[in-house]
Amino acid sequence: MGNYVTCKWWDDIWFSEAMVSWLCLKTFETNHPDWKMVELQALTEYTLSAMWDDAKPSSHPIIVKNATSVDEIMSYLDLLAYSKGVSLLRMLEKIVGFEKFRSNIRDYLINNAFSVGDLNMFYDTLLTNTNGTEFMKTWLNEMNYPLLNVDLNVENGQTKLVFTQSRFIISNALNSLNLNQNYRWKINIKCVLGGNYPNSDTTDIGNDTIDFILENEREERVLSGKSYSWIKCNQDFQGFYVTKYSFPSITWQRFTSVLEAQPTRFSNEDKVNLMQDTFLLAYKGLVDYTEPLRIVRSLVKINMIEFVHWKTFEWHWQTLADLVDYLPNTLTEFQNFTIQKILSNGVTLDNILALNLNDNHNTKLVKSLQFAFLCRMNHQGAIEKASTLFKSIPIEYFNNGNVDSNVAADFLSTVYTYHLKNDDNAADWNRMYNYYKIARSTFEQTRALVAISSTNNQDRLKQLLNEGLSGSPNTIRSQDYFTMIGYMSRHPIGRETVWTFYKDNYQNVVNTFTLENRRFATSIVSISRTFEKQSLLQEMNELFTKYPNAGVGQSARQQAIDQVKMNIEWVQSREQNLRTALNTIS
Repeated sequence: MGNYVTCKWWDDIWFSEAMVSWLCLKTFETNHPDWKMVELQALTEYTLSAMWDDAKPSSHPIIVKNATSVDEIMSYLDLLAYSKGVSLLRMLEKIVGFEKFRSNIRDYLINNAFSVGDLNMFYDTLLTNTNGTEFMKTWLNEMNYPLLNVDLNVENGQTKLVFTQSRFIISNALNSLNLNQNYRWKINIKCVLGGNYPNSDTTDIGNDTIDFILENEREERVLSGKSYSWIKCNQDFQGFYVTKYSFPSITWQRFTSVLEAQPTRFSNEDKVNLMQDTFLLAYKGLVDYTEPLRIVRSLVKINMIEFVHWKTFEWHWQTLADLVDYLPNTLTEFQNFTIQKILSNGVTLDNILALNLNDNHNTKLVKSLQFAFLCRMNHQGAIEKASTLFKSIPIEYFNNGNVDSNVAADFLSTVYTYHLKNDDNAADWNRMYNYYKIARSTFEQTRALVAISSTNNQDRLKQLLNEGLSGSPNTIRSQDYFTMIGYMSRHPIGRETVWTFYKDNYQNVVNTFTLENRRFATSIVSISRTFEKQSLLQEMNELFTKYPNAGVGQSARQQAIDQVKMNIEWVQSREQNLRTALNTIS
């Protein structure tokens, strides 16, 4: 797209990059509608992670003014720019509708073919109910995103709604004093109301909707003659913001009542949005962890079969699991909650592993996720099955022989990883290491790399680290070295091994890869991602003091420190709340 229509300046490069990603999803969905790519990829692959990364003071706006050098431009054209960019394009399409969005994109391309495009004209033509340029500026020129507080009260037979916005920062441990606390986004508010207070949450008394643009800090709406018990905003998860509600007497439980009584009342996107909001708010400490757990429990009760829902739950649960792995007082209940939810409604491990010819793409994705999730939660039956399946793979397969693996492709990554993680068989590990070196496909190389990095054998982990650093032929490829370090850091023994190696060999790594290597620069983020103790933070600061020159990794160091501070604060202030919720919600 960038070759067809050129941006006026580097400020707008995000648009070309994000639009290509967005249009790829649209094209794929047109040809394979059963894959539901726009819903799956846009929300679970882009928006969830973007909202997590962008909720920190160390984030950055999508548009960075006055960037002139290549390094400066490229430093901001990162994963966040892509993921948030796609999310904002999705927001625009949701606001104006598919047909108008497509028509305006077509006109933009035709009118500016092989020339320079003016995005402000595109925004103004697209958004006719407001100044499009000013609307988009509030989202592109500022980091982070809003927290929308929605208060619903019923008085004298009328429903009073109060909408207020503020900046959302994911953790109280992060210093946000340098941010403009009076900044206001232009938020397209779209909500639906329901229930009949105080009698019922499922009775329809009008199905009123609210649709307006919130430009100020606070705005009120009054619906006369109707007593609603709840309101659901960010309809179809169109907007890039998090919503906190306050209803009479109880709040989030009203949503679970509707979910269970009327399973189709909320769209699939709305169900993702309810999980996203409650998990983010619970992490921050603005609601109890009972709220997201109730949402998950209700979705499971109504037979949660959509991949997008399981993926949202798994994404947030994995984020917590990275910390809970080091919290023995919470770990067992945490794992059991997941196992119980997966193995509900008559689902068994055998059901999950039985792929049928009539399974659609969604079903295959769900089964693949559930098997991996069970293994991640240390379900012994699933782990034993992974080893059994691994042993059924012919040895010739790992030598690129013309034989079948005997394992469904959907389960292959999980089988590789959890067999090598839980079985200390040297021959199997060496076979997989060799397979990494000779595998014909990049995807298989990645699978093998994840598997050999997941072993709990420290000697083998050290072997990989040392051989990769030496640069010897027929070992870990240099472009894979820091990716491998990230994989190792995902589990406790690997984390300890990598961190010790990183500290002891820091100068050797610098000499080998240089301070200008971006993979090396950002590796500290993945290494320290699960650090949860003050002593580990102190070790990081001591290392950074010893080696003050971070090269292109200065911002990565700050991101790593911020994440560790978040982890420490979460353990101190939120672990007990999660444990209580796990004991309350089954």
